[in-house]
Amino acid sequence: MKALSLANAKSKFSEVITDAEHKKERILIEKRNKPVAVVIGYREYKKLEVLEDIYESKLLEETIKKGKFYSLEEVAKRVKIGL
Repeated sequence: MKALSLANAKSKFSEVITDAEHKKERILIEKRNKPVAVVIGYREYKKLEVLEDIYESKLLEETIKKGKFYSLEEVAKRVKIGL
């Protein structure tokens, strides 16, 4: 995976997008030598979305098989939102 500083990625933004889209590269963006983002092409992103959906479906299937259910109130309490 190619890594670029934020400043470098900013100055080469068109090139970064082209590399992600056409060369199918994943570009790691770093700020102060710490990873902060990854640029990927749209098709790659859509593939990841599909994989995420598959994973979530399998997780839901397993949860249903185990008989683990939570009420709306329990979920709201766990994620700290009011109803």
